[in-house]
Amino acid sequence: MSVDGSLQREKLLLRLLLCMWIVEVRCYKVPAAIVEPLENGFRVFIPDERGVKRVDFNVNRNRNFTDFEEGEFKAQVRKPQDGRWQHDFVRAPLRAHDTVYIWTNVQHGNAIYRDQALPQQVCQLAGDYLPANCTLRISTPRSNLVHVTSPSLPCGEESETVVSPPPTNPTCKGKLIFEEDFDTLNESLWLHEVRAPLDNADAEFVLYDGKARIRSGQLIIEPKLWSSYRPDLHITNAHLDLSDRCTGTHNRQKECVLLTSGPLILPPVVVPRLSTKESFGFKFGRVEIRAKLPKGDWLVPLLLLEPLMESYGQTGYESGQLRVAMTRGNDQLRLPHGKLIDGRTLYAGAVLSTEASQREDFFVQQRRSTHFGDDFHVYGLIWTSQSLRFSIDGQDYGELLRGFAESDLNASWRRGGPMAPFDRMFYITLGLSVGGFGDFVDELRTANFEKPWINKHPQAKLKFWQSQDQWLPTWKKPKLIVDYVRVYAI
Repeated sequence: MSVDGSLQREKLLLRLLLCMWIVEVRCYKVPAAIVEPLENGFRVFIPDERGVKRVDFNVNRNRNFTDFEEGEFKAQVRKPQDGRWQHDFVRAPLRAHDTVYIWTNVQHGNAIYRDQALPQQVCQLAGDYLPANCTLRISTPRSNLVHVTSPSLPCGEESETVVSPPPTNPTCKGKLIFEEDFDTLNESLWLHEVRAPLDNADAEFVLYDGKARIRSGQLIIEPKLWSSYRPDLHITNAHLDLSDRCTGTHNRQKECVLLTSGPLILPPVVVPRLSTKESFGFKFGRVEIRAKLPKGDWLVPLLLLEPLMESYGQTGYESGQLRVAMTRGNDQLRLPHGKLIDGRTLYAGAVLSTEASQREDFFVQQRRSTHFGDDFHVYGLIWTSQSLRFSIDGQDYGELLRGFAESDLNASWRRGGPMAPFDRMFYITLGLSVGGFGDFVDELRTANFEKPWINKHPQAKLKFWQSQDQWLPTWKKPKLIVDYVRVYAI
């Protein structure tokens, strides 16, 4: 054979080998990562395949990845084990209704591949260590209770309501799907939050910590001053790490670790906040909350529905928040032009912006001659695929129709349904906030004093704390008292 013929054969062989290598590399696809709950943590793994040299896992709970960024949990695996690449995250137990987000980085040969898996709900995972609340079923009402409810209709008529965890029996229209009468504090149902609000345009002047208490069949949520919470730590010079107990999921460094620096002080007020995030969520329904709202300057009750999965974004209120009822606890509070917005004005509606100037854009309201903290009322919301309708003591006072996407506050709402962002599962939150930037515009005036802080100013929290001789004497009845919470299918 000639030299030219040999060279041609070698070239063909090299081309063939190169093509085989390209095909092999291009054909590799990162398999979807699998999550498996453990007794005190969780395992993430993908199957081993020829050519894989290294695998990195990045995991978030209840927060989507906006990019291939570092996760709340991260691990690098350099050797396969029992036919798969896996890592066990210990001392990080998954909670019922957590949603797990994962992206995987794989070195295959000399190339790097990345893949972001679909979100995985914990209660839909396989394994022997699912959280107990995944099988929780809301108890039926006691026979001696009388409920104000619409007539029960045949189950043959489809209900709009969707419940999580899914019930074993059909959800009929008018059916009571959630009830809490607070005879005791059921801690398998209610998660107490432990976190600081993120330092953003809507930050309240509180730390969420402590346990609500039960008295005479009612839930009591009471604010306390920092000096009563941690007298050993001075509010202007201290470091508090809540990491072992912290429930924050958005930015744990800011939500779980509190530092003072210059004008930045620790939260002046500490208050309980609890939710059904781990035990109960629903989409569309009728909500009734019988409560007595707090009275006192700069107090705001939180009777909320919050998104179970932040499908439309994690910053601000991209995924929405619903307020079943809200007042400002001040006995008298006026806008700069004179309009009264104190505790005699009831608000409810959709929160879609962190800006105080836009807070009431999607609110309805009712003004009365008496403070809403003087007595108990039943605050209601009927949430359907077409509208949000609000009531007090059974009387409607406002309605918001679908079409929030038309506000252009969030382009991603346009890929949702007509009620986006309120076309996803939400859970119930009960709490109380104090001050902050979202619920109080600047230049407000009480009967005797002007609002002592300027929104978003570095010294806002400090100015609020320094003015406690003005607002603390008004806290005659600062508790939020909740008698019951009920949700009905529609």
